[in-house]
Amino acid sequence: MTTGRNRLMQIIAGQIKDFFEDMLGGTHKDSFDYQFNTIHDYSLMGGLDGLIINYGTLGLQLKNETAEKFARKFNSIPTVFLTEIVHAHNCHSLICDNRQGIQLVMEHLIQEHNCQKILFVAGPAQNTDANERKNTYLEMMAKYHLPVNPKMIAQGDYSEFVDKQIEKLLDDNPDAQAIVFANDEMAFAGYRVCEKRGLKVGKDILITGFDDCERASGMEPPLTTIQQDGVLMGRMAVYDLVDKLDGKNVLSRRVPVSLCVRESCGCQEQLPEIQNTPVSLTEQIHKLNRMITNMKLELISFQRRSWFISSLARSLNDCMEDEYAFLLEAMENMRELRTKCTYLFLLDEPIVYHQNEKWICPQNLRLAAYYRNEEVDAFHFYDRQPVTDQKGICQLMSDDERHQFMIFLLFSGEKQYGLLACDIQQEEFPFFYVISLQIGLSLHYLEISKAEARRRQEMSRDLELVRERNRVLGFISKYDELTGLLNLRGFTEQTKKFCSSEINQRAYIICGDLDHLKEINDTWGHPAGNFALQSVARILGGCLRSQDTLARVGGDEFLILLNCEEENFQDIFRKRIKDACTVFNAESDKPFLVEISLGIAEFRPKPDTDTQEIIALADKELYEAKKHRRKSVRRPES
Repeated sequence: MTTGRNRLMQIIAGQIKDFFEDMLGGTHKDSFDYQFNTIHDYSLMGGLDGLIINYGTLGLQLKNETAEKFARKFNSIPTVFLTEIVHAHNCHSLICDNRQGIQLVMEHLIQEHNCQKILFVAGPAQNTDANERKNTYLEMMAKYHLPVNPKMIAQGDYSEFVDKQIEKLLDDNPDAQAIVFANDEMAFAGYRVCEKRGLKVGKDILITGFDDCERASGMEPPLTTIQQDGVLMGRMAVYDLVDKLDGKNVLSRRVPVSLCVRESCGCQEQLPEIQNTPVSLTEQIHKLNRMITNMKLELISFQRRSWFISSLARSLNDCMEDEYAFLLEAMENMRELRTKCTYLFLLDEPIVYHQNEKWICPQNLRLAAYYRNEEVDAFHFYDRQPVTDQKGICQLMSDDERHQFMIFLLFSGEKQYGLLACDIQQEEFPFFYVISLQIGLSLHYLEISKAEARRRQEMSRDLELVRERNRVLGFISKYDELTGLLNLRGFTEQTKKFCSSEINQRAYIICGDLDHLKEINDTWGHPAGNFALQSVARILGGCLRSQDTLARVGGDEFLILLNCEEENFQDIFRKRIKDACTVFNAESDKPFLVEISLGIAEFRPKPDTDTQEIIALADKELYEAKKHRRKSVRRPES
């Protein structure tokens, strides 16, 4: 994700598939891949200028979606699709020349190695690249009049987990001379199967791949494959997208490929060092010393980064009692890594989605902390800016500089906690992905710690209530029978305790009143009135924290006591109650509406605080609020 002052483009990268599968267990395991839908959906929020989407490997995670269906999500944004031909509004495609690649491989095997029995391992049936490579294989076999039948073709999925398909392929074709794989990942599985069978790759059987990924040259023997120019494709994608943003007509096109000959096809790889003129012994020593120095530096860097992960875990573990301190510590660690900037977004509450559930993008994501320009900051819950359609992730991260962000999901198992955005280089992705996993795990422990703290607090409060019950005439004397809430006596006692313990904390006493209780009783009977009062208790209770105090102190009167340091708390709380009433009334089948008027009074609790005076101020504000209530609570006729 790249942001700038004038232009905004996002890249959803597909080249990280290998790493995801290594860390999360691959597509054949319980890897929670569906959670990555979050990134796709949040990219639509906030008005991006354009998108570059590498769909080739990304599409493997979208089992139930065609490329066109996926592309329609982004119809409003100029989009460049990589590695997939897409016929959709406002987008065009850049795809490697698959036909050229397979032609080069087949001609090399047939002309240079005189192969007659060539097998093929295809990619996913719904993938454009895979289909083109398979069809070209069939065309080349026909061109050279070589026999081919369905048993000479295995259906793979572009992953390294195709051992069974290759086993059957070799069982059906014991006289095979070569296997052409539609990508390198499946070719690696071919190496593994051949080794088990005692077949030496490059001698007993020839193997080729497609893509030239990083592991290809390090295989034993090195893998002959088709090399895609990823740098060229990326550059072309950016140029095409800029042209589209400028209103130019841009057409889909193909990127040329080349054959990278190594030893797996039976050739002897010609290394540049062998081709060069021999150098002096002194030059060789200098070169060797440079190599040793570089290896030492890499080792030091690896050791430092390995140490950093454990240090990060310890430092975050020390902040489990304080979420704000936790967020600051996480950003301080990002500063230590010298990232250009880092942003941490958290959901209001962790969300759990299961594999078979319909995906709904979480709508309660907020900016919780950041590091930029050597500045570290974090926000308390009520101060966090939400991600909205009007102000998306990129807008919340924008400044006067251009950035390239890598987006990491923060989750543990099926629980999703938020997003981490880091301005880093692509080669740093694996290390920072591990960091994101650690932060996600730490957030999980933070949640457990908070729940445990609440449990301890609740246990302590319950114990105090039991003790209080033994000191007074009876436990029931402090509670309202209808709602189960505290009564006036219970509220008064809780208020005294609060004022004694919460020294100089900003606090509020809130008076709540059920509108038109008399009308409800007179029109629909006292059972309806009791239902309305119980509903008010549930609505108010649902909008409060476990440590807040709620009481029914009269017929239709309720009192709330809570502490909160947020400057705009009153407006937030009024809206929360109003929204909760709206939701309740929309779901209620009663002929009347349940509506609540509020009066809020702020104070600084001290042991000598006159709470009756505070209640009187809140009640006065409640009286003014009731002047603006509806004339009747009858539900409007539809």
